[in-house]
Amino acid sequence: MSKKVLRMGWLGLIILALVILPACTGPSGPSGNPTIPYNNPGIFVNDQIPGIDSLDPAWAYDTGSGEQIQYMYDTLVFENYTSTTQFKPLLADGWVMASNGSQMSFHIRPGVNFSDGNPVTAADVAYSIQRVMIQDRGGGPAWMIWTPLIGHSSRHTVNGTSVPRDDWVDNVTTAVQVDGGNVTFNFLPGPYSQAVWLQILSQTWSSVVEKSWCLLHGEWDGTANNGTGNSTKWTFYNRPAKSQSYLYNHAMGAGPWQLSNPSDWNPGVSITLHQNPYYWQGLAPFTEVVTKYYDDWSVRKLDLQNGNADLVYVPRNYINQVVNWTDLNKYSGLPDLTVDSIFFNFNISADSPYIGNGSLWNGNGIPLNFFQDANVRKAFCQAFDYQTYNTSVLMGEANQMANPIVEGLFGYDPNAPKYSYCLTIAKQLLQTTPTFGNLSSNVNGGAHGGFTFTMLYNSGNIPRKTACEMLQAALLSIDSNFHINIQATTWATFLDLIFAEPPMTVPMFQIGWLVDYPDPDDFIAPYMEPETQGYAWSQMYGNANMSAAIDLARPMDNNATRLNIYHWLEQVYYNDAPSIILFQTQARRFFTKYIHGFYFNPVYPGQPGPLYYMTKSNP
Repeated sequence: MSKKVLRMGWLGLIILALVILPACTGPSGPSGNPTIPYNNPGIFVNDQIPGIDSLDPAWAYDTGSGEQIQYMYDTLVFENYTSTTQFKPLLADGWVMASNGSQMSFHIRPGVNFSDGNPVTAADVAYSIQRVMIQDRGGGPAWMIWTPLIGHSSRHTVNGTSVPRDDWVDNVTTAVQVDGGNVTFNFLPGPYSQAVWLQILSQTWSSVVEKSWCLLHGEWDGTANNGTGNSTKWTFYNRPAKSQSYLYNHAMGAGPWQLSNPSDWNPGVSITLHQNPYYWQGLAPFTEVVTKYYDDWSVRKLDLQNGNADLVYVPRNYINQVVNWTDLNKYSGLPDLTVDSIFFNFNISADSPYIGNGSLWNGNGIPLNFFQDANVRKAFCQAFDYQTYNTSVLMGEANQMANPIVEGLFGYDPNAPKYSYCLTIAKQLLQTTPTFGNLSSNVNGGAHGGFTFTMLYNSGNIPRKTACEMLQAALLSIDSNFHINIQATTWATFLDLIFAEPPMTVPMFQIGWLVDYPDPDDFIAPYMEPETQGYAWSQMYGNANMSAAIDLARPMDNNATRLNIYHWLEQVYYNDAPSIILFQTQARRFFTKYIHGFYFNPVYPGQPGPLYYMTKSNP
């Protein structure tokens, strides 16, 4: 995903830089500028890098999965055009917030059907949200619903233990209640922000699934005992294996498109969705939405050139290959709210296959606590060439971030300290680590002779691959025995590895964060509070003082006190250096000239954006 660089105010206004150049004349067009044919009428084809983690809204917490879920499911509300603070009714046709902010009620729109023709009810809505809370999987989205409704971010503690009480289900069902055609959310301890709650309810984890269909296929039935006489309790559905859920590769939503058959999803290859004949707003503009997955940019480029794809993912360092094509609708300068980072694992699992011999003996591995040493982490931060990466890979369309709070959010500090490229400092830090002493092999007194380990990134992501290679080369230039191996991993496997129950096996990994709701809490909490079970949880990074400050700031209005808390947390993150914070960049999109109606909202997952409001035609 890409990020925002334009100097813009809070997000009420989003400016799109749209460039549509005249179409080529002649059958071939000028050299390097092909005439793109009009193919596959009525079908939208999207070429991306793999892939999808799960089609279950309660599980999925990544943009690849979210893109498909957003096609198949509707939520109570949805963002109003480009705004992230204004919402339009969807499955709810109205809502009201209690005067004291303790609860919020939604009236469910009558006359809406799921893709099997059955009506959407308030019971379906309540069940859908409760099911996310019951599942509460590590590294998933449930923390955003747990926090306002239960008062803490998970049933599970940071060390993996859980609350062993059957009446815990009562807490979940009390938090979300049904009264006729209304669903009421009760905030604990309350009050809660209406704008933030609406944002949470507009995203894919709040998708409404059909309760009766879920029960028919073995999903949780909404009770503690999961049905009278059934020995399988609700705990069976708490932190399940990913593929345990029937919704992993099946879907029953009330969105514009449907998954007609599980075989229409071939993981890592493609997925095809078809029109929902019962969609309440009218048939979708495309009879099929086809997403194909290719690691190789040349394959995606050829599909675009031949008109076999309407949109493709273009790595930033290949933009110049297509930017002058005149048969494209090209969008640039899109203000995104994401940040990429390279994360350190503070407590590597003993069974890790990525740490060589598991020690610094002869430089053939690293110990499990390697990244607990602050000098090691800071040295890696100083060894990354930020300016070259921005210029050569990100096309100069990026701002280096100092900490997780990105530009455009309350608390962003343009003057916050950030690391810069300096191999001299990096070398000094690696020769004076408090835990391991001198890590160098080429300096008198070097006790270990270097190190060796493997870092991971998701396959097909060329900018991330390049970032890993730049860090690899920099450390090797400091010492020929500072070895970082780089491994590309498919998206679903990558997510399984980094969000495994800690301690995880991966010593270092690169990934990004896309905004859930436009508030600093949504960036600070996953990066710094293990209880939310985001990156800090995976890394085993954090402490009670940080968590207390985050919890204190979360419900506050944007005032001086809240600002001071976030500035303190930003300084802590810089001092601790738990990751190499990289860049917030502008986004780009490359559609064929036959696709119309695109607009940009930074909270939408995936690249196509508002597909239901887009069309395809031959001018």
